[in-house]
Amino acid sequence: MSDSTTVLIVNTFAAYIGVIPFMVIFQVAFRKYKLPRRHQFGLYLYALVICCIFMASNTPSLYQINFSPSFNFIPFYGFSDSFNHYMQSFFIFVPFGFLLPTLWKQFQPLKKTFFAALLFSVLIELSQIFCIESTAVTDITDIIMNIFGTMVGYFIFLRAKDLHFMRRMHLHTKNSRRRHLSKWEVYIYFFIPWLITFLITPFISNKIWDVILDTAVGIPI
Repeated sequence: MSDSTTVLIVNTFAAYIGVIPFMVIFQVAFRKYKLPRRHQFGLYLYALVICCIFMASNTPSLYQINFSPSFNFIPFYGFSDSFNHYMQSFFIFVPFGFLLPTLWKQFQPLKKTFFAALLFSVLIELSQIFCIESTAVTDITDIIMNIFGTMVGYFIFLRAKDLHFMRRMHLHTKNSRRRHLSKWEVYIYFFIPWLITFLITPFISNKIWDVILDTAVGIPI
């Protein structure tokens, strides 16, 4: 396992630890909607995917903001030199493309998932303008690879949607209250991981790294 993969796993875990209490609170608050258990389980996976995307994309936190724009508007410029980075941009969006139409029926049309991926990718790339110098580039190739990954995830959904385990995963029903919730739920579970990443994750991540270094070296940090 490479160092970059280890860093991504640890930081994603740190972000997810901060998100889980809010997930539990929301699921308790939404008990009146009697959400399918499979849908509730899917929401935890979706939040984990969003945390991973934020961590892999160097989304800035409140304590790391520094206006240092760096741009690449030439598609696939330097692709071979940053092959691993672009492959990561591709693969982290595959589960996003799968879960979005799986959990919310309004995203089952291809164009809805496509534009969601485009908007999400653009927002991430724009946020990188405020990253610490030299840690991120606002890159058109990242957006392209994110969308490719989302489309692969979407076509996996098309092949899997009729399987037994996919039943009752989405929230769209004849129940008007559930339909109303489904319009906002996807944004709630996107905004909360972003807010945690922005405000809290650096503290949790530092504590986890302290424990890892303490365990590895044997010297308290």
